[in-house]
Amino acid sequence: MKNKMTIAYAPDDKYLDQTIVSMTGAAINNPYISFVILYSNLNTESLLKLEKFKVKTKCTIRMVKVDQSEFDKFPMSGWVTKEAWFRVKLPDFCPDLDRILYLDCDTLVCGDLTELWETNLEGNFLGAVEDVWDVQKHIKRLGLRQPHYFNSGVLLFNCKYCRENKFFDLVKSYALSTERKIEFCDQDILNVVTDEKKVLLNPKYNYLNTWWRNFYYEYDGQAEEDYLNASKTPVIIHYTGIKPCLKGCGHPLKDLWWEYAEKSVVYDEIKLCYEKSALPKPESFSQKLFSIKNVFSHKKKIKTLTILGIKIPVSKNLYKQP
Repeated sequence: MKNKMTIAYAPDDKYLDQTIVSMTGAAINNPYISFVILYSNLNTESLLKLEKFKVKTKCTIRMVKVDQSEFDKFPMSGWVTKEAWFRVKLPDFCPDLDRILYLDCDTLVCGDLTELWETNLEGNFLGAVEDVWDVQKHIKRLGLRQPHYFNSGVLLFNCKYCRENKFFDLVKSYALSTERKIEFCDQDILNVVTDEKKVLLNPKYNYLNTWWRNFYYEYDGQAEEDYLNASKTPVIIHYTGIKPCLKGCGHPLKDLWWEYAEKSVVYDEIKLCYEKSALPKPESFSQKLFSIKNVFSHKKKIKTLTILGIKIPVSKNLYKQP
């Protein structure tokens, strides 16, 4: 590759500490690396933390201030920030780079990224990892032509190809004109725009452990084998669900996250955050008496009705590879 291995993040103040833990793992495991931070309103304290990280690791950080008003009319999901959209314009924000690796703030780099970085992306916009569940549902909802739907928490951008083919214009045009139901804002639209122009990556580069859904996943065949191998030797872990820095996280690899947090320049702040956090609220008395919700087990999703505390299976769906 022409440019140095470069990782981009798009944090706000709330997620800055987690971002620095991810950056710490990346720097420890990949000595020749640089970073890009896409931001709109980071406060002085956050900027100082990034400066401390730069001094400690001697890594370069390119700060790219983004006018978030450009994304005002883009579809949003209730649990994400406006910064989630910044990734779609990364190739334009970094016109000198041929490729760049985007990571969500709740990831941890715990291995060598060289093999990932050297992935052949010729003729494709990006590389990404297949999502862990509801893939067929999302394919149908979005009208995708290819039988794949990826998670946008880890994206290896072919920046040069994106710029040559006006990637951001394609994303913006679809985002502002679509009448389809958009549930996962940038992730949905990225899947549509790259439908036949993407490379599927090994799940070890975006390991999604679904502990908070009783370890439910829908991989099958070789994809399942790759996923189970990824659980043993992940390179990038994506901590979905309750984060390790909060009480109530049941992720099997949360201790590994804390090992890197302890080596970071924000360890004291993270410890304080954890101490101040509260355990998740238990199920209410009324919910124990009456509810209807999905109950998850290995590759099974069962709709269950609870009446006066008695659980009654309503429907049962076993994932099947088409």
